[in-house]
Amino acid sequence: MLYINEWTYNQLAERLSRVSTNIKTTLHCPYGSWQTSRYIQVFIPNQNDDRLHYEYHIDSSSWEGYVELHFEDDGTNGWGKKYGGIINELMNQTRNDESLKWEEWGAGYRCRYVKEINSLEDMEKGLSYMMGLFNPKIEAFYTSKQASKVPDYLETVDLEDIQSESVAVYLLNLKEVLQLPLAIPDYQRIYCWEEQHVKCLLEDVFNHLETYKKTNTPYRMGTIILHHHDGKYDIIDGQQRLITLSLLLLEMGSRVQLLGKQLYSSEALKYVAYNKFLIQKFIERNHEYQHEGGMLLGSIDFSVLVLQNASLDLAYTFFSNVNSRGVSLTDYDLLKAHHLRYIPSTNESQSMLAANVWNQMIEKGRVDQDSSEMPDYVRTLDTYIYRLRQWMRKKECDDSANQYRIKREYEAAPVIDEIPPFGERFYFNEPIQGGTHFFSYVEQHLSKYHSFIQREEYLTLHNAISWGSHLWYRDVIESLLFGYYLKFGDAYLSDALVVIMRIILQHRYDNQRASKASIVRYAGDTELIPIIDQATSPTFFLAEARNIAKELSYPLLQDMRPIMRTMKDIAKDISETLKENIVVESFKNLNK
Repeated sequence: MLYINEWTYNQLAERLSRVSTNIKTTLHCPYGSWQTSRYIQVFIPNQNDDRLHYEYHIDSSSWEGYVELHFEDDGTNGWGKKYGGIINELMNQTRNDESLKWEEWGAGYRCRYVKEINSLEDMEKGLSYMMGLFNPKIEAFYTSKQASKVPDYLETVDLEDIQSESVAVYLLNLKEVLQLPLAIPDYQRIYCWEEQHVKCLLEDVFNHLETYKKTNTPYRMGTIILHHHDGKYDIIDGQQRLITLSLLLLEMGSRVQLLGKQLYSSEALKYVAYNKFLIQKFIERNHEYQHEGGMLLGSIDFSVLVLQNASLDLAYTFFSNVNSRGVSLTDYDLLKAHHLRYIPSTNESQSMLAANVWNQMIEKGRVDQDSSEMPDYVRTLDTYIYRLRQWMRKKECDDSANQYRIKREYEAAPVIDEIPPFGERFYFNEPIQGGTHFFSYVEQHLSKYHSFIQREEYLTLHNAISWGSHLWYRDVIESLLFGYYLKFGDAYLSDALVVIMRIILQHRYDNQRASKASIVRYAGDTELIPIIDQATSPTFFLAEARNIAKELSYPLLQDMRPIMRTMKDIAKDISETLKENIVVESFKNLNK
């Protein structure tokens, strides 16, 4: 435990001033001089809220000293009502940090840095760690929450005409657009404008303002598409521009309602914080416009296309066609929106967690994956699980490009209200339950996939076949082997691979020309997946698969085209590589 007195307080204040000049500290001794050993508070930059602060606190029960982030009750509204949103957000963003402990306490809620403080250096280290971690997150959170009050000069727009047509286009200025009860729908991509996009918009806007002062001619800034339903207007296209313009208006002294919408994604909040910084610097260089928010609101026009009470599918279609960054909306963006609607509105923290985990999965797939490989979640749900589900049900499985094919496959299955679902096993072929079950279903199978791709059998197959139409065969074999792995794990996995490979490659040996669709259809016709599903032990599947393989024969060597011989040689090499792992003696020669 570190004893706090005035000297220690002054030393700490001096050290923290090296980290930031915008830090306010105070030494508390409310009940007498002996209380100077109890606690010291450090307030958060840019937040005029003494109830939200860091504190070195000595636990009176254990007399151990800790650094904590405090959300304290002010005696009127209660800490939960005031800080519930930001606590949930910060907990979600730091849930994997083992150095932190979140808990309720007598005067509010707190996050404790779990390492005990025994020296001034310990305290400085703990405070610096927490401040570096939380300060940017807190500022980004409150930046996105600003503008809950609309200024007086934003007059109410007469919506009578807008609400009368099913699909119509209107010419509205920025002031009129922002006055609408706008919402950011779940299927929207996160706010993600890069520095070059922001700078381009700022240069266009400020060049226009110079012209507007002389000519009074509004600047037409493209089209905004809105979906009107349930008393709100979902932004289908235009989120990036509207949020950036809202940040600009905020810096010009005008608060607008859009910034009051919740941006739960931590990635989006990072973009908001950085772009706010860019805009601040831009305004500093163009300070004559610092208080010209009113002029900006009236000088920018949009063509606003409104879908009146249209179906979500129609909204998705519009979104896909015009989505920002030039990237079509994927089935996975739509599935997130579909399943979030099944989570009760009373369970906001669960919705936030599911959305954040899903967003991270999607963003990782976009950013971190090598351009030659598809994201893991696509390979798991599309290449593998989708085919397994279709083969299991003996359905046509032409998995070529097909609009919303994956969305339809993983939508919530119908239920009878009087009989709630139960007994889910996260089995690949089970009906999909709406909401949290689906997100858990995806998480379970993605985890299995990550384990599967570490297996020697997968690596041998995947690395041996890496070009041309051979890849179609490789992906089908991997899909079937993944189905086996989901049922039996590592047990006799090499045996399963060589017998599956022998059966599937017969299609290559029998056909001079092959298409992806014909290979997938052939795999379904073999009924290997139903055989795996029915088997209670690997021996039953392997025995039945061996009987299928016995009925197959290779063409004469002189009748085989070079591509067939190449595939046969690859299969032979794979079997030879795994020879030591193969238990069934006859399987060792299946692909020779």
